[in-house]
Amino acid sequence: MPNASNERPTMLHIYNFGSVFGNRRVIKGEDKITTLYFMQNTRGSMHWTFDLHAGGPDGPLLCRAQSSYNGPPLMDEVNHGPTILSMTAVRRPVKMERKRGAFDGTVFFEGPDHKEYRWQTTARLFSAAMEVRTRAGRMWQDLSRSSCQCLDADDTLIATYRVTSMSVTKDGVLVVQPSGKFMLDLLVATSLAMRTPNN
Repeated sequence: MPNASNERPTMLHIYNFGSVFGNRRVIKGEDKITTLYFMQNTRGSMHWTFDLHAGGPDGPLLCRAQSSYNGPPLMDEVNHGPTILSMTAVRRPVKMERKRGAFDGTVFFEGPDHKEYRWQTTARLFSAAMEVRTRAGRMWQDLSRSSCQCLDADDTLIATYRVTSMSVTKDGVLVVQPSGKFMLDLLVATSLAMRTPNN
């Protein structure tokens, strides 16, 4: 097995084209030319779905995702439940869900290694960013961007999704650390689910 410390992170560029009722995302490699993934999203009154393909719209299906109910409240309280990802390489569905009492946007899922991972927004990292600001201006810029981080149970950074501001078509950049490359398709799918708004 190669030494992960000598490997470079994988950088993917995500471009967004769409409308209110659905959109398409094209995920390109580090060269910003090679299309690696294609996502088609549709939105109904009760939930959203997306299909993630390898290569392009006619490439093999890698994942089909469906959000939980996100329509208007029908009673006093609605149980939104998990987002379900059906990965073609995994025989069981992957559930992305918030834990009871978690109101900070953190979403948990299980990887193919049966370990727990989580995507969390940088809002939770704001206090850490304030401490870093006094030490290094560049680090402050990196942490202060609107982004999500994927961490494992030991708080090891697995991937980062940095949202691009001031761009009409580019949504962001997904950076996957060497330790996360074994589940690259799943990290792409879960990051796209995190970036698909419920309303």
